[in-house]
Amino acid sequence: MATLYRKYRSQRFEDVIGQDPIVTTLTNQIKLNRIGHAYLFTGSRGVGKTSCARIFARAVNCLHPVNGSPCGECEACKKLASDNVDIIEMDAASNNGVDDARDIREKVKYLPVACKYKVYIIDEVHMLTGGAFNALLKTIEEPPEHVIFILATTEPQKLPQTILSRCIRFDFRLVPTDILAKHIARIYDAEGIMYTYEAAEEIARLGEGSVRDALSVADTLASAAEKITPEVVLALTGAGDNAAIAGLFDNTASRDLTGVLTVIDKLVKSGKSMSAVCRQLIDYTRNVLVCKSVGKDKAVAGGLINADKATVQSIAQSADKYTMSEISRILTELGNAENGLKYSVNPRVFLETALIKTVCGGQKEDDILRRLTALENSVGNPTEQKKNIEVTPPTATAAPISAPQKPSAPKPAENKAMPREYEPEPPPDIYAPPPPEPAPMRTVEKPRAKFAAAGRDVVAADEGEFWHLKATAEQGLELQGKIVRSLRKSDAPASARVMRLLSHGVTVRERDEYIAFVSPDDVFLAMGDPSVKGVLEQTLDALGVKKRARIERTEDDLYQQDIAKAKILFSRDGVFESTFIA
Repeated sequence: MATLYRKYRSQRFEDVIGQDPIVTTLTNQIKLNRIGHAYLFTGSRGVGKTSCARIFARAVNCLHPVNGSPCGECEACKKLASDNVDIIEMDAASNNGVDDARDIREKVKYLPVACKYKVYIIDEVHMLTGGAFNALLKTIEEPPEHVIFILATTEPQKLPQTILSRCIRFDFRLVPTDILAKHIARIYDAEGIMYTYEAAEEIARLGEGSVRDALSVADTLASAAEKITPEVVLALTGAGDNAAIAGLFDNTASRDLTGVLTVIDKLVKSGKSMSAVCRQLIDYTRNVLVCKSVGKDKAVAGGLINADKATVQSIAQSADKYTMSEISRILTELGNAENGLKYSVNPRVFLETALIKTVCGGQKEDDILRRLTALENSVGNPTEQKKNIEVTPPTATAAPISAPQKPSAPKPAENKAMPREYEPEPPPDIYAPPPPEPAPMRTVEKPRAKFAAAGRDVVAADEGEFWHLKATAEQGLELQGKIVRSLRKSDAPASARVMRLLSHGVTVRERDEYIAFVSPDDVFLAMGDPSVKGVLEQTLDALGVKKRARIERTEDDLYQQDIAKAKILFSRDGVFESTFIA
C-alpha cells in the first residue's frame, strides 16, 4: 500500500494547495500558448515543486487541456500516465557529472516520440558540478523548439547566475497551517479515519508548512488509535503541549529556576523530544517578541507560528509582562542551544544547562544594573562629583605652628575654577576643634595626600585618572559599569566575550599605578589572553583612563599562594607545617 503523500500526490493543478499565484501563472501560459523554454522551481521541501513540474509536463502535451490542467482522457495523456521517453525526470544528486550533462546535450537534438514537447525535469539541480552547469549553459539558453527544461531546487543560491538569468523563476512558499489542516482532514475523510479537527491542526503545525512532512506524520498516526486526538499526536511525535511550552517560557523569563527544571522533568518523563521542545519554545518566544513589537492584533494578522487561540492569549500576556531585551536575550540563547542539540549525546542535560545559563545570566545582569543604579543615585553625576571634591592647597608638614597665621587668600585661578553657584569658603579657624572624619564613601585622603606631597593640585590630578572613584562605597564599581556599557555598544565578537568574562565574578580595583581586574580562578587564564587585555586597554582609552589594565587573582587566591610559599620556605628551617593554618 502506498503512503499517503504518494497516494494523494496532486495530478491536476486544481489539487495543488497553497500555491495559487504560481498555479494561476502556469495555467494561463498553457491557455495562451506562451510556453517558456526553461523554468526554475524553488522552495522548501515538500511544497509541490516536483508535482507541479510533472503536471505542467503533461499539460503542455495534452491535446485538450481543461483550465490549463491535463484532461487525462486524450491519447497523449494516456501515454504519459505511465513511464514515457518524452518526459525525462532525473535526480541531479546522483547524476551530477559533466558526462551526464553532455548526454542531455546530445539527446535534446532528437524529436519527441509520441508528444509535442520533450520535457526534462532535473530535481535537486544545485547538486550539479560547475563543469556540468557549463556544459548545459548553451543548451538551456537556446534549446530546440521541442524541448522544455524544468529545474527544481531547495537551494537556489547555489546556482550560477548564468543559469538563473536564463530561467523563468517561481518561488514556492510554505503552505499555511489552516490550509494544510483542511487538506489532512479531506484525506482522513477519504480514508475513513476517525479524528478531531484539533488533531489535524496539530499535525499541520508539526508539518511546518511542508505538505509531504505533514502527510508523513498523518500516515504515522493513522494506526495509532481508533480516534486521533491532539493527545495522541503529542504522545506519538514527542512534542510538548502548548500549555507546557508557555509555562516553560514564563518560568525562564521570570527567572524561576525551580519552575524551569520542574517543567523539563515533566516533559522528559512524558517522553518528549528535547529538540522538539526547544523548537517549540523558540517559536513561542518569537511569537512573544512579535506581539511585543507590533501588538496583539497586528501580530495575529501578520501570522504567528504554530499558535492556536489559547496560545495567542498566553502570548499576549507574556508580551505585556516582559521587556523587549529580556525576550530577545532568551531567543538568542535558545537559538544557540538549538544548534548544540543537534550534536549532543544527552539532550536533556544540554537544554537544562542552556536554560540555567539564561536564567542565571539574567539575574547577574539585573544585579549589576541595580547596583549601578543605586550607585548613581547615591553619588550623583560623576562630572558634578568631580567638581565638588574639596580643593585644598598643598600644606607643609615640616615644623609645628608656633603662632597663629592668617591664611592667604585663594588664588584667582582657583576661584575661577570653582563652580559659579558656590561662594568661596571662609578661611579655616586653626583653634576650632578638628572636624569629624568624612564618611568612607566620600573620602579622598589618599589621592590628596599623595599629590599634595608632590606639590600638585588634587583637581588637576583628577582629570582622566578617576581618583574620584575612591569616594565610592565599592572601589571601581562605577568604572566597571562604564566599561560594561562601552562594551555593550560595540558589535565586535571580542567585546561580547570580554563582557561575558566580566560577568563571572570579575571586579575592578584601582591601584596606584594601574587598573586591576581581579579575576577568580575559572576565568583568570581567559582574562589574561592578549586579545581580552587588548579590548580592555582600548576601552580604558575610550573612557579617558590613563592607567593600564592588569589581570590579578582574588585576594583569597593570593593569600593561599603566600601560605604555600611560606610552607616551602619555613619547612627548610625545620618549622612544622602545622604552624600555618589556611
